[in-house]
Amino acid sequence: MSQKIKVLSFDLDDTLWPCVPTIERAEELLYQWLKEHVPSITQRYTKQQLREKRQFLLTEHSNLAHDLTRQRILSFEQLASEFNTTHSWIQPAFDVFHEARQQVTLFDDVKPVLDKLNDRYQLVSVTNGNASTIKTGVDHWFDFALNSETVGKQKSEPDIYLQVQKLTRVNAQQMVHIGDHPLQDVSGAQSAGVRAIWLNRQQQDWPLEVCEPDATIVNLHELPDALSRLD
Repeated sequence: MSQKIKVLSFDLDDTLWPCVPTIERAEELLYQWLKEHVPSITQRYTKQQLREKRQFLLTEHSNLAHDLTRQRILSFEQLASEFNTTHSWIQPAFDVFHEARQQVTLFDDVKPVLDKLNDRYQLVSVTNGNASTIKTGVDHWFDFALNSETVGKQKSEPDIYLQVQKLTRVNAQQMVHIGDHPLQDVSGAQSAGVRAIWLNRQQQDWPLEVCEPDATIVNLHELPDALSRLD
């Protein structure tokens, strides 16, 4: 079997678009919705306090680390119990957040680079988040879209990358993963035998001692040359 690179997998959040402003806007819209529909919650907790409560919840339910949707709904269920409300508001509240979470602004380098790569490689998206490639408008670039919720494991583990290989019918050496997170993207991909390119947009120092990226780029415009070197 040829070892030529045939498949590229891409992280989504902070690789194709900035994540923090997207989530902050979604949580602000959610908070305003709660203020109108379940005011007892916002009268007691600020937006930051609700975020901290949800983060603490994860420490108690580490088995849900791969499922951000379930995490957030469980946090709503706990609030419903705390404030002695029905659960009727939970799904509408989640829908408000989830729809707003899909309103992303792509980095400027995404369209020109993925347009070019799409002609040469199979592209697959992999994410720990609950962004939809369809609702975010990036699905036309990808042959497959995988997330940790459906796979059952985070990207720091090999499972999702092995699933990509199975779907695209390639071996690990024919695949390269691109992402911004040293652990979730680089270490995770390498744990499945996949080469990993670190997209270091902030030009930070490499933080891990256990591995190093196979290549480092500071924007996607540098990706084709990095792939040529790996190939």
